[in-house]
Amino acid sequence: MRLIPYYISAMLMVLFYASCNSHQSSKGTEKDIIAEFDGEAIYASEINTIIKQELYDELCRIHNIKKEALEQLINVKLLQKEANKKQLTYQQYIDEYTDAKIKKTGTDSLLKRYNINSITEFRGKSAYSVPIGSPTGKVTRLFHLKGAIVNELLDSLKRNKKILQYLYPPKSPSIDLNSLHTYYRGNLQSKVSMIIISDFDCDACINAHSLYDSIHQEYKDKVKFGYIHYSTMPTFAQIASDAANKQNKFWEFHDSLYTYKGYIDSIAAFNIAQNMSMDINKFQNDITNNEGKKSIEKTINQLVLLGIYATPTIIINGRLIVNSNSKEEICHLIDEELLK
Repeated sequence: MRLIPYYISAMLMVLFYASCNSHQSSKGTEKDIIAEFDGEAIYASEINTIIKQELYDELCRIHNIKKEALEQLINVKLLQKEANKKQLTYQQYIDEYTDAKIKKTGTDSLLKRYNINSITEFRGKSAYSVPIGSPTGKVTRLFHLKGAIVNELLDSLKRNKKILQYLYPPKSPSIDLNSLHTYYRGNLQSKVSMIIISDFDCDACINAHSLYDSIHQEYKDKVKFGYIHYSTMPTFAQIASDAANKQNKFWEFHDSLYTYKGYIDSIAAFNIAQNMSMDINKFQNDITNNEGKKSIEKTINQLVLLGIYATPTIIINGRLIVNSNSKEEICHLIDEELLK
């Protein structure tokens, strides 16, 4: 994911004043007031608007803690179930299993198998690499080796179990993209939209293209798909794609840009346009007349005000996806919205 530092500090100030001004016209109740000065009230809704991203980030942090705890609990219960089969305690089962594995295969062979060449130890915020052959390493390597053996056991147990998790990320603050310059395809009448905010020159975006394309192929008859440009400033690739849109060939041009190997300059863009049998004179005129550039630049500035600072960003029905590389998370939210 590429972070966009463009105008951020200035735009955040604009966002602050815009959010304040937006609340001047709205009426709050007395119990919504959290501060007063010179007879002027400050409402809780104003604070919530300004810190909505921070609140969401905190909810995501809590979700990750729960997710990690759930994974550990599943592991413990899987091992406990195996221990029960042998009428052993949890610790007795682990000791018996790892000791038998070490005795059968040998310590050195297992260290090589699990690629344990050194042990990472932490003190404070510093990490230290300890060779397994050092006096310190010899003392602690058995514990690390047992850990690797148990992890392999857990992997094998999970392959034979149907494990369903119902712990989903929190919903993000609602983001209104209706006024932004967006290119659409799919089912344009659908009540569910998936918006991709991306950049043709961003490495993470290029790598994610095939994932998003597979989701489009799966849901194109059910979902309205949109694409919005975002980068530090309008790029030639973005302006050229907007020109392609004026010949109703945005998505074909979009796919060609994401699969293109190398830097996208005017030569590359015009070659792609020619291969797509575009009207080259119109294509060139649309690139040079600055209309597309101004539209893209306006959209970039609006996205900063909405709190979007990175690409790729996925938004489904106004809700931000936590992990833009997770097909499971994206499809889950799409399915959830389709069922409403």
